[in-house]
Amino acid sequence: MSSPVTAPSPTPGSPRPESGEEYRRWTARLGWVLAVAVPAWLAGGRVLTDSTGNLTPVYAATLAPVLLVLSVVALAVPARRPARYPSTRACTVLQISWACGIALGFTLPDTGEGASSVLGAWAGSDAEGVAAALSNPLGIIMLFMAIMGCVLSIRHSAHGEGNGRRSRDADEDDAQGTGFFPVLDV
Repeated sequence: MSSPVTAPSPTPGSPRPESGEEYRRWTARLGWVLAVAVPAWLAGGRVLTDSTGNLTPVYAATLAPVLLVLSVVALAVPARRPARYPSTRACTVLQISWACGIALGFTLPDTGEGASSVLGAWAGSDAEGVAAALSNPLGIIMLFMAIMGCVLSIRHSAHGEGNGRRSRDADEDDAQGTGFFPVLDV
């Protein structure tokens, strides 16, 4: 007869870890590296393939600082609040933003003599059209997700829960079903 497999019990007296806390902790730790590395990759990735052009300084002055500021705010605000780490939803959205930023660094087109994207420099001129077609959607998704990650991170850490759920107060409960567009209390 075999005994059922049970999960190891936590040390007596120790608090149980919050759901997703390990994921949030590692995303925040890795996030500080990615908050700097991804904008640096966007600003100077073409330097590695010697395919810089006229738009490289524009990307370095606009796209990279915006992503850097959004990432730092999304990681720093919860660190100064009781939540300590961004919520699980904010971490996931930020990871999508950073992944799109890395892919965007490969596909950003450039102009001028000898300039191309990193993908175009590695795969040849046939890949230039693919890189140009992918760069706009990747850039839009990256910026949208970075903004959403920042907003979610700040809002979810406001009450110190960090798990993405706001605590409801009596004012919200009293306001249910009132106003021009009533909210159904189901």
